[in-house]
Amino acid sequence: MIVNLGSEIRKRRIQLNLTQEDLAELSNISVNFLSQLERTNNQNISIKKIDSIAIALNTNAPELISAAYKVSKDDGKNNDSQFYFLDKLNIAIKKLPRKEAKEVSKHLFYVINNLTK
Repeated sequence: MIVNLGSEIRKRRIQLNLTQEDLAELSNISVNFLSQLERTNNQNISIKKIDSIAIALNTNAPELISAAYKVSKDDGKNNDSQFYFLDKLNIAIKKLPRKEAKEVSKHLFYVINNLTK
């Protein structure tokens, strides 16, 4: 079985509508490294980088690695995920400066709490 972690990363990145530049910035790796990882079977990557990428993709390293072992027919264009909008919101908040992210989160909690009353 050929494991292609890069393909799984690319699939998840596309599902979240992230560019390579977005994911590289969120995971603190270079765009060139990410591009090479997605394009080739060269899977020479540290667990620290996998973990960083996984967090940026709203998952964890074991889940990402496990998914890379599974055969999937999903081409990354299916946006019907149960958590699609939550994932998009999480990415958008992560892109904000810390102070603004905290303020937006505070307002979102307020709105959500008032909707559930």
